[in-house]
Amino acid sequence: MGVFDKLFGANSKKESVAVETPPCPHTALVPRWDSAGDMGREELATHFICEACHQEFTPAEASALRAGSLTERLVYQDAAEDSNLN
Repeated sequence: MGVFDKLFGANSKKESVAVETPPCPHTALVPRWDSAGDMGREELATHFICEACHQEFTPAEASALRAGSLTERLVYQDAAEDSNLN
């Protein structure tokens, strides 16, 4: 086994590369309600959950995220992904 380890580099140290994940653009916010009677009425939702990162938002935070430009958030995400590929 010693010869094979030397030939194929089993003893060589491998570098670990830290990959930074881009921030979530929170494009898919799903409303959640406390009572079944309120279901289907988004204005009565008690909180919102992002389907991508599972972060919870208050209704005010969700409306602020939705008011922001979706195009800006997606362009920012694409730029972050491109920089991680290089």
